[in-house]
Order: sequence, then structure tokens, then C-alpha cells
Amino acid sequence: MTHPFFKRKRHISQKETSRSEEKLPVSADIHIDLAKIKELLGNSIDVKVIEFLHAPVKFAVCYIEGMVNKQQIELSIFEPIKRWQQTDCKKKPEELIHQLETAAPLYTYRHFDEITAAVLKGHAAIFVDRVDAVYCLAIEMWQARGVEEPQSQTMVRGPREGFVETLQTNTTLIRRRINTPSLRFNLSEVGKITKTTVLIAYLDGIVDQDVLTEVKERLKNINTDKVFESGMIEELIDENGYSPFPVFQSSERPDVAAAALTEGKVVIMFEGTPFVLITPTTFISFFQAAEDYYHHFDLSTFIRLIRILSFIISISLPAAFIAFTTFHHELIPTSLLVSLGAQREGVPFPAFVEALVMETIFEVLREAGIRMPRPIGSAVSIVGAIVIGESAVAAGLVSPAVVIVVSLTAISSFVSPYYGFSGAARLLRFILMVLAATTGIFGMIFFLFGLIIHLCALTSMGKPYFTPLAPFQSGQQKDSILRFPLWWTQTKLYSKWSKKS
Repeated sequence: MTHPFFKRKRHISQKETSRSEEKLPVSADIHIDLAKIKELLGNSIDVKVIEFLHAPVKFAVCYIEGMVNKQQIELSIFEPIKRWQQTDCKKKPEELIHQLETAAPLYTYRHFDEITAAVLKGHAAIFVDRVDAVYCLAIEMWQARGVEEPQSQTMVRGPREGFVETLQTNTTLIRRRINTPSLRFNLSEVGKITKTTVLIAYLDGIVDQDVLTEVKERLKNINTDKVFESGMIEELIDENGYSPFPVFQSSERPDVAAAALTEGKVVIMFEGTPFVLITPTTFISFFQAAEDYYHHFDLSTFIRLIRILSFIISISLPAAFIAFTTFHHELIPTSLLVSLGAQREGVPFPAFVEALVMETIFEVLREAGIRMPRPIGSAVSIVGAIVIGESAVAAGLVSPAVVIVVSLTAISSFVSPYYGFSGAARLLRFILMVLAATTGIFGMIFFLFGLIIHLCALTSMGKPYFTPLAPFQSGQQKDSILRFPLWWTQTKLYSKWSKKS
């Protein structure tokens, strides 16, 4: 199924088309070549062109300041060239390149589109007079964040390393955990303007070839100008369109990505973001955390059951409270019904309005806590919830039972190990509240049945989203809702969706 986004075609003018298809060759005149590279790069202030036009053999070096190692330029370019010109400058200019004493990769380009692309990636371009080629030295270096503990997926026991914004560092973190020659990284680019570097990681011989082919095809068919984060790619290649459930597992933990690779999945990595995408994924995988495998199996199973129960509570608890107190009083024990009636005495709003207002206030506080500076963000959200809750009860606007229900729902929504998955519960909660206020428990039941049908119909890169529950796979039940002991599970590498499993 092709995503509608792939069918859109951005209008490109004739001028843009001719410019993109035009390949200007490098001339043998260094003055013409330098003028052309300055024109293509727009004479930007950070573009440095160092010219040596009075030397026996004229040459120049072009690079972008802040993206290259200046010390390496001096040692690997300037000194060898000066030494060569002083000792043996009668050789042909083409032989100059053999004097560059460096371990950095060296590339030869003959068209300006290749040269500008290399310079923008942090290479140093060497122009030599009477040579119709430009030599680009890969000596990129820029400021990067060091490896730190992930902020979005914290744990008590386990490695403290997290992905960073540099692809080279991220691939190394995976290589350290998977010491096999089967590990592959395929390079790609997305975005006509940003040209964001994308790596597709997989284990050869283990990966599901259909999934790998589908991932490559969808990345190839992306038609957009800019990509800055993995979430943009996730939306562009999602085949399910408007489903609130994420069909890609996003993580900034190298151990999670390495474990996914050993299961035959594909990991998509991006330059400029610490979050990688794992595909295909399942509904159950969002209740599984890396820490589950670092604790004993019985404790891990108990925690998984708590997560599933918390997800159910975060979706249905406010709606159930509204349905019972509005339409189904006979299902509430008499003593509890009397207590709830006493609490609601004097409250001017129905249960639905109370719950809706309190849930909205909590969502506002949640966003305020996230966007505010960290030292005061958590304090504001906690104090704000306490003060507003107590003030609303004291003013007689809401009942204490509603505050308890909303608080328990809010706490349950934070239990999920993946923030993106908890967002689906936040959206579905409001829909279920509206149905409970209009049709009662019957509307809730029909909605939940429809939700299960929707989950069974979802796919992740063509694979069933609700597996191993639907379709039911008995061999995969050892690590789904329950986590069996490690010695009961397969120890060899396998793919969940392969025909051999």
C-alpha cells in the first residue's frame, strides 16, 4: 500500500530542474574554478578559501569553518604541498596528490555538484592549477554531544549509554554489542534541501528480506524538502495513515536497537537525532522494556502485567466512572453510591463535565511541565495539580472522587516505557469519555471491540501489528505478555516473522 504522501509531486520550475540536472565540469584554470565554487556556495561568511596563487604550482583549499579539523588541514595538506613544491616542483601537477601524507579518505571529483556536496559534509576541497579534477579530503570534525544516559528511557539496572546526534558514534555503539560480520549498514539520503543522512541497519541472514526491501522502497519514495528528526520519517512512511498507534518503535538505547537486530528487525538511524526507528514492531513490544531482561523473569512478568493494567486504566477509568455514575447506578454498591452522592451534593456540573475539565487541566499542566525549564518544570506541574485539585474541591466545582480518578489515570499514563505509545492512550481516553457520557457502558463496549478489530487490522511494514496474539503464534508466547526464563527461549538468532520460526 502506497502512502498518499508518496503520490504528491512538488511543482519544480524549469529553472530548478535545469539547475539540478546541470553538471559543471572542473576546468584546468584555478581562477575559473575558485570563482565558480564561491558562486555556488554563495560567498557565505563561513566558507573559507585559502589561496596560494604565487607558489610554483598554484593551489587553493576550500572548506567550511567549524566543520573540519583545522590542525589536520595544516598537517595533511599545507605542509606536504609546501614541502613538495620546495624540493621537487618540476613534476606534473597531477602527481601532487601522492604527496598528501594523511590517513583520511581522499576522493577525486570532476564536477562541481560533487564538490559542493563534499564541502557541505565537512570535506576540504583541494584545487590545483592545470588539473581538471578536485581532491576532497574527508577531515570533518564538529562539536558533538558525548554519550550520556538516555533521558526518555531511564532504568534502574542496565547500560547507561544512549545514542547521540552523530551517526558514526551510534554505529559504533551498536558494533560494540553485535560482534558479527553479518551486521550491515546501508547509506541513504532523504530531503531535497536538507539531504539528511539515513542508515539502514540489519543482520544479513537474519533480517526479513521482505521488510528490508519495503523499508528501502519507502525511503526511496519519500518526496519532501526537509527532514530533521526521525519522527518526520515515521509519519512519511507509515502505511496506516490516521491510526493513533505508532507502528514504529522509537528508542535512544543502543541495547534496545541491538536486541531488535538480533530478532530480524530493521533499525533506521538518522544524522542529527539520537532516536532510531525499529521496524516491524508489535502492540505487545510497547509494554516490553530493555530492563525486563536484566531482572529475574518472575519480576519482569509482574511488571509487564502492571504496564498492561495501567494502559487499560489510562484509557477506560474516567469513561467507566462517567458511565456508572450517569447511567448505571445499579452496578455500584449501595454504600459507595451513597458516598458518591454525598460528595456530589452541591456540585453544579455532571460527571462528564467534571472529568473533562480535570483531564484538560492535567494535560495543560503536563505540557507546561515539559516546556518549562527543567529545574522548575516538575515542581510547577506537581504543585499546580495539587493546588488546582484542592481548590476545585473546596470551591465545590468538582467532587473528590473525580480528582482521585483523574490522578490515578494520569499516573497510569506514565507507566508505559515509550512516550509515543502513551500518547495514543491520551487521545483514545477523550473519545471513550464522550461515548460513555452519551451511550453508557454499551458505547464503551462497542468502542473497545472496534479498537481490538483496528489493532488486528494494523500492519507494521506489512507484518501483523497484533502478533503474536492475532494471528496467534504459540512459539512466541514465551516473550509476549509473560516473560519466560531465558533458558526456555531460543538462544539462536531468529526472525519473528520468518517462515522457519
